[in-house]
Amino acid sequence: MPEASFGENGICAVCRRNPVTRWCDFIIAYNNEFIWVKGSYKAFKEANSGDKYETCDLPMCEKCANKVSRDRHLCPHHMKLHNQRELPDAYQKKRQHEEKRKINTEIWEQSRR
Repeated sequence: MPEASFGENGICAVCRRNPVTRWCDFIIAYNNEFIWVKGSYKAFKEANSGDKYETCDLPMCEKCANKVSRDRHLCPHHMKLHNQRELPDAYQKKRQHEEKRKINTEIWEQSRR
């Protein structure tokens, strides 16, 4: 977890009772733009290193944070979106897997040439 202040009052934005211990890690924007700098390639590389995305960063307590991986937590709003990431229909899921298998097979066959 980054060492930074958890806001002015340090209280969870969801329940408004407990102290903040987490931020929401849901990615809300991607930034793939290059930063052009004068000078060396090293300066260019340093200017363009780091995260290329912006996260929600809603301050939450331990109880309100939803753990989705070892070091990723989501606010209740973004957890609802995260839970909807799969296709609801079994037929759609089947077709999706068939297409992915087809694409991966084509990529594998092209790499063998």
